[in-house]
Amino acid sequence: MNTYPGFLQNPVPTDKTQSPKDPALSERKAQDRVPILEALQSYRGVTRFHMPGHRGGAGADTLAISFLGKETFLNDVTGVPGMDDLHEPQGCILEAQTLAAQAFGADKTYFSVNGTSSAIHAMALSVVNEGDTLIIPRNIHKSVLSAVILSGAKPAFVMPSYDSFLGFALGVDAKTVEACVELNPYAKATLLINPTYYGTSVDLTSVASALHKRNMALLVDEAHGPHFRFHPLLPIPALESGADAVAQGAHKLIGAFTQASYLHLKGNLIDRARMKATFQYLTTTSPSYLLMASLDLARRQMALQGRELLEYALGLSDALRESVNEIPGLYAFGEEALGRPGADWLDPTKVTITVRELGITGFQAEAYLRSRSDIQVELSDLYNVLVIVSFGNKAEDISKLLGALRALTDAVAAGELPKNLLRAQQYIPDIPRLPELALSPRKAVERPWERVPLLESVGRVSAEVVTCYPPGIPILFPGEIIGKDTVSYLDVVKRLAFGISGPEDRTLKTVRVVRGL
Repeated sequence: MNTYPGFLQNPVPTDKTQSPKDPALSERKAQDRVPILEALQSYRGVTRFHMPGHRGGAGADTLAISFLGKETFLNDVTGVPGMDDLHEPQGCILEAQTLAAQAFGADKTYFSVNGTSSAIHAMALSVVNEGDTLIIPRNIHKSVLSAVILSGAKPAFVMPSYDSFLGFALGVDAKTVEACVELNPYAKATLLINPTYYGTSVDLTSVASALHKRNMALLVDEAHGPHFRFHPLLPIPALESGADAVAQGAHKLIGAFTQASYLHLKGNLIDRARMKATFQYLTTTSPSYLLMASLDLARRQMALQGRELLEYALGLSDALRESVNEIPGLYAFGEEALGRPGADWLDPTKVTITVRELGITGFQAEAYLRSRSDIQVELSDLYNVLVIVSFGNKAEDISKLLGALRALTDAVAAGELPKNLLRAQQYIPDIPRLPELALSPRKAVERPWERVPLLESVGRVSAEVVTCYPPGIPILFPGEIIGKDTVSYLDVVKRLAFGISGPEDRTLKTVRVVRGL
C-alpha cells in the first residue's frame, strides 16, 4: 500500500512542551471550530417572523417533532443576517468552507447541498461549452451524463478495465487516458471516476501530468473518497495527485447528512469566476443549514479524529474480509487483486463479497440478508454484494453479518435458496465495440423521438442510455448509432435476465430513437 504526507497523518502532540505558536497546534485549534453550528446556536433566542413556516418547530406537526426532534426544527433556518449566504458567503459559511479547504488540501471549497451530482455538474459546466470535447469513462455515473447533456459537450469515451470473474468495471489506467488524449488533443478536460463504487482506485498522478502538459483540466468524481486524506493506508486523494477539481460525497463514507457534498478546487486551470457563477446557477437559493452544518461537523471530525476513526474502521473491514474468505463458497478480494490496469489501490472499507461459487446471484444474497437477518448491504449485482464498513459500525455488526453469511451458505446447501445464477454464462457475449456518435447527447435528447422494436433499431440514433449489469457499462448512449452487434448483445442479455438500467422500456422490447434519423 502507498504512503503519502497527508493532513495530520501523525497525531498532533498535546504535551505542554509544544509551543502555542506551533503551526500544527494552531491549525488543529482552527479545525476544532464549527462556524455554521456556532451561528445556529447564537440564533436560538431570536423571535422569528421569517421562513420557514414551522417557526423553529413551534408550528410543526407533533408527529414531526416526535420523529425528527425539536433540535432539528430549531436549526432549520434560512439566510437571515448573521447566518450568511451560500451564494455570496462572507461570514460563517465562508469560514466553514475555508476550514474545509484547509482540511482536504484544496485552494477553494464549496458546500454542495444538492448532492455530489450538482458538484459534478458544476465541475463540467465550468470547463466545457457546447461543442467542446470532454473525455469521460464509459462507466460514468448518471450525473456525468446529465452534465454532458446540460453543457452540450461531445463525449470522448475511455473504456475502463473489466474483471470478468467479479463482473464489474475497474478504473481507467493512465495509458488508456493518454491514448484518448492523443486522439482528442483539443479536449477541454477529462472527467474520471476514482475510486470506483467497489473501492478500486488508480494512480492519477501521471494522468494529471499528461493533461496539464496540454493545459487540459483533470476533474475527478471522488464521491466515494472523502476519507482518503485522513489515513496513510488509503488511496492517494485526487487533489494530492494533481486533480484540478474534485467532487466528494461527504454523506457516503464520512459523517455528513445525505445530499451533503464538497466541491474542491486546486491550481489555476479552473476559471474561478466561471466556477462561482456556475455553482450559483446550479445551487438552490434556500440551502439547508442542517446540511451545511453537517458538512462543517464532518470536516471537524475528520480533521481532528480522522486517523483514529479510520484505523478502527480498517480493523473491522480487515477482520470481515479475512472471515468471509474462510466461509466456503464466498470470496472477498483484497490486495491480491491489485497491480493491474485499473486497480492500483483498494479502499479496504469497501468489502465486495462474491457469491457466484454458491450458484446464486448477488441479488438473491441481498434479498436473503435483508429478509432473514435485517441486514442491508450497499448494493448487489449478478455476482456480488457490496458492504461499506464505517467507523459508525461496531464489532457486533460484523459478527451479525458473518453469522448471516454462514446461514446463507447453509440455506443454499440445503436447497432452501435456489441456484439461479445462470449456468450458461459462457454464452454471455463480449461487450460490443463503442458505437459511433452521430449527435451530441444534448441534441439527441432534445429532438423528437419515437419508440421502435429493438430488433428493428439497427442504424437508428439512440435517444436514451442503456446500461446492463454486468458489466455496469452503458451499452448505448444518447446520440450513438445503434449497430448490429449492439442489438445482438442487448437481445441476448435481456433473455439472460441481466439487470437493465436507463431505458424507459426496461424489458428492452423497444428502444427510444431520434425521429427521422
